[in-house]
Amino acid sequence: MTVIAVTTEQLEQAEREAEQAQEALRGAERYYAANRASQAAYDKHKDAVDAADHAVVRARLLRQDWEVQEEASQRRAAEGEAAALEMGSEVDGLAASRTSAVAAVVAAGAAVRTALEALAEHDGQVRAVGAKLGARGLRSWNGEATGAGLDGSVWMRGRLWPLVDGGAVLGQLLADAVAERDGRHPMARFCARPYGGVTAARGRDEVLAAVRAERGR
Repeated sequence: MTVIAVTTEQLEQAEREAEQAQEALRGAERYYAANRASQAAYDKHKDAVDAADHAVVRARLLRQDWEVQEEASQRRAAEGEAAALEMGSEVDGLAASRTSAVAAVVAAGAAVRTALEALAEHDGQVRAVGAKLGARGLRSWNGEATGAGLDGSVWMRGRLWPLVDGGAVLGQLLADAVAERDGRHPMARFCARPYGGVTAARGRDEVLAAVRAERGR
């Protein structure tokens, strides 16, 4: 059974309408008393009676419903207060666990900033070495073993040192952690578009592989 709540505003509006309808009825009664032979006065009085009856009944029923729901609301409030008193230790536990969670998130945020700075420093180091190679006229645009890539990455003796998208590295690590707890969470399917250069996605994947290897030891 669906219960439709009656608001205080609805009740007050209905009671105002009932008062207005009764006032209109009194006016119609006076008009009809002065014009007994008038069909229009009779019809006006009859309509006013019907409207007043309807408005008064509606207001009375709404007040009854409102009083019932107010009584139920007060009862639930009392039951809730009693439960809160009885469950004081549980409430203390909620406060403690939330405090611990906030502290953990604060620590994680600091660690994230530190990691972002380190990743940005590495990315900057790659770009600096690439710039030095470029200044020497060494560019690895056609498969040269040593030289700067088009995006600032570095080839050194046949090994590529790609740029690194630090934000994507940490985003993927967060997605991995979320997936371990709840694979259905939308964050578990996080996938960042490559950002920061052509080789940045490869740099991200290499760092992630190294991190996962370290964690697996």
